[in-house]
Amino acid sequence: MFILEGMQAFANWLWGILMLLWVVGGGFIMSIRLGFPQFTRLGFILKNTIGKFFGEKGEDGKFSGWQAVTGALASTLGAGNIIGTAMAVAFGGPGGVFWLWLSGFFCCVIKFCETTMAMKYRRMGDNGVWEGGPQIYLTKGTGWKWISPVYAVLCIFCLFLAASAQIGSGVDNLVGIGTPRLATTVVLTLLVGLVVIGGMKSLLSVTEKLVPFMSVMYMAGCLVVIAMNVGNLPGALAAVFADAFTGHAAVGGFVGATVTQSIRWGIARGCYSNDAGTGVTTIVHAVADVNHPIQQSMWAVFEVFFDTIIVCSMTCLVVLTSGVWTLKLDPAIMTATAFEQSLGSFGGLLVTIAVVLFTFTTACAQIEFTEAQFIALVGEKARGVARWIMLVLILGGGMVGISKLITYVDFFAGVYVLVNMLGVYWCNGQIVELFKEYFSNPQRWETEKWAPWVKMEKEYAARKGLNK
Repeated sequence: MFILEGMQAFANWLWGILMLLWVVGGGFIMSIRLGFPQFTRLGFILKNTIGKFFGEKGEDGKFSGWQAVTGALASTLGAGNIIGTAMAVAFGGPGGVFWLWLSGFFCCVIKFCETTMAMKYRRMGDNGVWEGGPQIYLTKGTGWKWISPVYAVLCIFCLFLAASAQIGSGVDNLVGIGTPRLATTVVLTLLVGLVVIGGMKSLLSVTEKLVPFMSVMYMAGCLVVIAMNVGNLPGALAAVFADAFTGHAAVGGFVGATVTQSIRWGIARGCYSNDAGTGVTTIVHAVADVNHPIQQSMWAVFEVFFDTIIVCSMTCLVVLTSGVWTLKLDPAIMTATAFEQSLGSFGGLLVTIAVVLFTFTTACAQIEFTEAQFIALVGEKARGVARWIMLVLILGGGMVGISKLITYVDFFAGVYVLVNMLGVYWCNGQIVELFKEYFSNPQRWETEKWAPWVKMEKEYAARKGLNK
């Protein structure tokens, strides 16, 4: 109990002003260096990602930018969007939404930067598939031999817990509609196992189908609930901006929130929902078959924009306009309660399905990320072993639920965000250089491939030929 309380106190401190300065402040500085691309180039980014390559397939066993971003979104679209976002309102008040939005806009640049590093330093694996992520770019980018192993250890601890928390959240919701916890946990774990046993190819073949479906289904439900409570929308939006700097007094079952609490919960849940700063989703971005690093980094901007500014905002407005945030409710059921108030039992079922799908795909992606860290630490012999360890652990997560794990997740996530972003910020000059190279003539990279990648592909082809 003492250890848990200590970790919780540290996590509360870490995810307050410190993380505001480290992630949002760092994102602000990098935004200045890059000319605020999340605003000035947002139209270009959306046009050249979702507007141009939606549903694009890779060729010859390769993965497209779209397929890679669905894998990244599989990780970011999870319990954080439905339950974690409700926590931001439940514990931080309406003002927490403002800080969640603020973190989202600057997390777009953070994700852009770390994806750029992952793309620059990715390597061609023995199977002909690109591999990248913090376990590679941190040491190669900074020259510090210690940083990638330290990151990998912290990341493994966090993802052990995070994947378990995701499944725990999904099970919590299914138990809420009457399914037995043990049987539900076993079935979900088996389904996760069927996906991850095939590695990255299997993961992306599932995410490119599930991510669009589950996103549209959930957002459509949110829009209906908001429309049914549209009379409360102006007041909800006004409270978001007013309470961000004043806190919110107790009302109904809400116990009140200070400005510090609004910042803590808004920033933490915003970063947790989109994984910006953690570096983990760059592992799946790195497999994309694109011509220049910045082309995939633009997909990373879209990923955060969609996850936090669109999907999380939907949840926030559902919780605020329905008034459930003023009731004495567990945040884990706030969103479902809001849906049930407006849509009856169908609404509760819709949220349950959304949570299960969101958490299921997130757990699958996080197992893939954990395996990458194991391989970085102990080599190829770890491939496959991590998957089985994670499957055993998520069985435990399903049995205990998310509430018993969230503090540990916040603690380890906060620490490895500090480590990852230290490396990314140190390499800011490299990021700016690649940014200028691409945007000096974007049309060039429609047909021409970045020279270092061409060299690696030729070296791989030569090795493959020699092995025949």
